[in-house]
Amino acid sequence: MNSQLPMTKSPRVLVGAVSILGFGLWALGVAHARGQERPLPDADSLFRAVRENLVRAERETHLYTYRERRTDIHTNPFGKLGTGGESLFEVYPSPARRLTYRRLIEKDGVRVPDARVAEQDRRYRTRFAEVQKEIAARTAADPRVLEGEAQRARERRQRAVDDVVDTLAFTIKGRVTHEGAPAIAIGFTGKPDARPSTRQGRIAQKFTGTLYVDERVNEVFSLEAISTDDISYGYGMVARLGEGTTVTLTREPVEGNLWMPTRLTMKGRGRALVLRRLVIDFAIDWFDYRRLPVESLAPFVDPRIQRQSDRSP
Repeated sequence: MNSQLPMTKSPRVLVGAVSILGFGLWALGVAHARGQERPLPDADSLFRAVRENLVRAERETHLYTYRERRTDIHTNPFGKLGTGGESLFEVYPSPARRLTYRRLIEKDGVRVPDARVAEQDRRYRTRFAEVQKEIAARTAADPRVLEGEAQRARERRQRAVDDVVDTLAFTIKGRVTHEGAPAIAIGFTGKPDARPSTRQGRIAQKFTGTLYVDERVNEVFSLEAISTDDISYGYGMVARLGEGTTVTLTREPVEGNLWMPTRLTMKGRGRALVLRRLVIDFAIDWFDYRRLPVESLAPFVDPRIQRQSDRSP
């Protein structure tokens, strides 16, 4: 029986790391590369602009629905371990992570039967009703509950930001051409003496790589990284990816001047269930971003969005 390898959060952590690396640019103290044909932009101005763009994208992510195509990661004690097959989801994000709805609509190029989609919808509506009751009860007891939850979420993100900044060292490499586009390359690597306290920081410390910034718009459009140590899941009992795991991330404009992640890849080898060899060749594509007409806690069931969207649930 196939079971999903519990690594689904890792891509999100890696995507989030790009925003966190953007914050890290603000804390850079680096020497400019020499021998450039023209001077590099003022470091403080560049870092500030890149940081502001990344922060804005992170802040507005929940205002967009999108589609997500990802490689399935699985483990089978009696057969193949690794990656294979694809799943396509419609994603309805929420400021409350537990209310984000990832609706499976296609498996290996075949549309999911309507009955199965309807069952997913039913389960989500049940979950939403339960969360509504919980929030209503807590809000009645303390009207500041929702504000407090939002504040705690901001604090968690800031802790991760600070942790990654303290964990990584950055260096401006200079101007390059990357994938046919002019870019400013910024290298990063983990500080060996850092003691990260968050999952994001612990992962970041095990990577070295390069951020590529489009100088015309001050946006990170690509990230390339390679792990310098093993990455373990479930204390190494579930899976352990070996040194040399490579990660790439692409960002593109999706609406006006707002940039979002559009592709992530991860390739590596390791061990699953302690003994079995694991081969990872993983990819996620994000596309068809659509801005919601209104901000919502649960876009999928919000009647205001259903009335205005041309792709209603």
